[in-house]
Amino acid sequence: MIKQSFLLLLLSMLSFAACAQSGNTEEQAKDDLDYYNSDNDRDRVQRGDSFGSNLWFGAGAQLGFQAGNNQSFFQIGLSPIVGYKINNIVSVGPRGSIAYNSFKFATNVGDETEKFVTWSAGAFARAKILGQFFAHAEYSLMNERQRNFQTGELDGVTRAIPFLGGGLSQGGGIGAAGFEILLLFRLSGADRIGDSPFEIRSGLNYNF
Repeated sequence: MIKQSFLLLLLSMLSFAACAQSGNTEEQAKDDLDYYNSDNDRDRVQRGDSFGSNLWFGAGAQLGFQAGNNQSFFQIGLSPIVGYKINNIVSVGPRGSIAYNSFKFATNVGDETEKFVTWSAGAFARAKILGQFFAHAEYSLMNERQRNFQTGELDGVTRAIPFLGGGLSQGGGIGAAGFEILLLFRLSGADRIGDSPFEIRSGLNYNF
C-alpha cells in the first residue's frame, strides 16, 4: 500500500508540472507579443537546450561523534545527488550516500573497536512550488548495521524507506552554487528501536 501511494504521489507531481507548463496557450501568448517573448526568455534561462545543461548537482556531508557509558561512536560520510530538469518545475534523479563508522567500546578484556561502512541508494523527484521552496519525494535502500544478540556480531541490514517532505534552497540557480536544507518524513513505520520519524538534511547544490 505504501509503495502504491508513493508511486501515485510521483505521478501526481509529474502531472502537476506538465499542466503548469501548458497553462498558457500559444494563442493567448501571441495576444501580447512582449509577454510571449519574455516567457520564452524565462524558459531558456531556467532550462537549457542540451542534456548536460539541464543537470544539477548537490552534496551533503555527515560528521558526528558521540561518547558516553564507556563507548564512543564516530562517523564521516558524503551524500551526492544528481538531478535532471524535466521542465522548469520538476527534477528527477539518483541520490546516494556512503559513510565510514567507528564504534569503540569497553569490555572485560580491554577496549574493542568495530569499523564498518554504511550506504544508501535511491531515486527522487523534486518540484519547485513557490520561490525557493520545493517538495521532495524519495525512495531509498538503506544499508545499516544491527547487533545480532545471538552471535554478538554486527550484521548488515538493508531496508527500503520512502520519504516525503520539502526544503528551502538559498542562492544557486543557473551556473551558480547554493545551499539547501530539507525536512523529510518517513512514510513507513519504524521497524527498529531508535528509528526517527523524520530526517533533516543540508548541503550544497549547483545549477539547481
